[in-house]
Amino acid sequence: METNKLNNQQMELLDQEDDLDDDFNFQQEDDDENLEPFDSTKIRVKTRLMTMDLLLKRIKHDEIDLAPDFQRHAGIWTSKNKSRLIESLLIKIPLPAFYIDATNDDRWLVIDGLQRISTFKKFILDDELRLTELQFLKDLENKKYNDLPRSYQRRIEETELTVCLIEPGTPSKLKYNIFQRINTGGLPLNNQELRQAMNPGKSLEVLKIFVELSDFKKVINLSVKKKQRRDDHEFVIGFIAFALTHYENYPVDEGRNYFLNEAMEKLNKLDDYLIEELKNKFMISMEAAYNIFGNTAFRKSSSSPVNKALFESWSVILSQLNYQQIEKLIINKEMLKEKFIQKMQEDSDFNKSISQAANKVKYRFEETNQIVQEVLSC
Repeated sequence: METNKLNNQQMELLDQEDDLDDDFNFQQEDDDENLEPFDSTKIRVKTRLMTMDLLLKRIKHDEIDLAPDFQRHAGIWTSKNKSRLIESLLIKIPLPAFYIDATNDDRWLVIDGLQRISTFKKFILDDELRLTELQFLKDLENKKYNDLPRSYQRRIEETELTVCLIEPGTPSKLKYNIFQRINTGGLPLNNQELRQAMNPGKSLEVLKIFVELSDFKKVINLSVKKKQRRDDHEFVIGFIAFALTHYENYPVDEGRNYFLNEAMEKLNKLDDYLIEELKNKFMISMEAAYNIFGNTAFRKSSSSPVNKALFESWSVILSQLNYQQIEKLIINKEMLKEKFIQKMQEDSDFNKSISQAANKVKYRFEETNQIVQEVLSC
């Protein structure tokens, strides 16, 4: 029995703390990406006025993707928030601009304004929302859209909305930069949420399947809050990215955000049998990691949260081993853990590679693989 394992309650509490060595530095790397100037002539954004009625027609005909699989943070928009938005329309207060990815004219993707557009749909088209806690129009309290006088309905339908359309011809890398720049709301989306907003389709379904695998949930043991912010999805796409692209081909100049976003795009186009192969490798890797490291898998120490860099290197390397090799690592797990601890204690470059991972990806993969090969050769 291992004395350095933490129980589930301890891990849950630990996981809710800020991980300055891991998440902060990965965030720093993401924020510092794309500093080289890009060709501004390739950015195609058109601003136009659109009546509410036209917007609703697109929703009716399923020509706007309201991203049902991409759930933003639960509880942000209360009935009061939604009602006050409708009240703003009725008293003619201008709304902020909406940003739409219109590179596919038959299927617009909402970049910024999803909560507002979803509220319009729920109130006007679905006739589900009841107005509540209004500030000025108290006489409309508890009314639905169909209960409103026709003059108010007409005012809503004829409201002009400012819509910024990202048009065809804008490269995906630049689209992501636009996403980041306009992501300044009250509770901004994190990088994985942005990736999932940009890449609806098969990739989201695949991530949902992977994060529900029992061995992954057991070894990663994330808090509810982190799952709501899609941290578990980011761990999985990190594995998939390096499983699809060898670490030696990591795009150092482009950075991690670009690399993971490319993986999401690839995943949307991947054949089902290849996805099944990835899933099987992932399951083998998660089971092996737990059998070797227990609750300390992918952590710098028994008192540290899960580290994204360690997760990517260990999970991918373990997934490439055969049954006999994994069994040997399990039998010699104490030796493996001792070598890993020694590497952490004595190799400052390795420590940097799992904290500030901008340009030391190759080093952390090579050193992790070296530890594994040393144990296998015993």
